[in-house]
Amino acid sequence: MTRTFRNTTRAGVGALVLGLLAACATEPRLLLPTSPEGLACVAVCDAVLARCSFDETSQAQSIARSCDNSGEVQTCVDRAVDDRTVHACEAKQSMGACQGSVPNTAHCREDRLMCALQCGAKMLDP
Repeated sequence: MTRTFRNTTRAGVGALVLGLLAACATEPRLLLPTSPEGLACVAVCDAVLARCSFDETSQAQSIARSCDNSGEVQTCVDRAVDDRTVHACEAKQSMGACQGSVPNTAHCREDRLMCALQCGAKMLDP
C-alpha cells in the first residue's frame, strides 16, 4: 500500500512539474542538495542530460545531412542540356530546415529536472 501511494505521489508530482515546465519557457531554478550523496546523484543526472542532448544533436545533424541534396542538384544542373532542365533540377532543391533537423532537447531537460528532484533538489519560486 505504501509503495502504491509513493508511486502515485511521484506520478502526481511529475505531472505537476511537467505542467509547470509547459507553462514556463525558462527552466526552473533549483536548490541542489548539499549532501555528498545528493550531489553525486545530481552529477549522474547532469551526465545523463549531457548524453541525451548530445544524442539529440547528433540525430538532428544526421537528418540535416540526409536532407541536404545540394550535391545531387548540382550534378543534375551540370548535366542539364537547356534552361528548362536547369530549372527542373533547381526545383528539386530541399529548401529550409528538414523536419527533425533541429535538435529537440526539451525532454532531456525535463528528465534531468525529475532526476534532480528525486535526488533531493528543491524547486525555487520564480
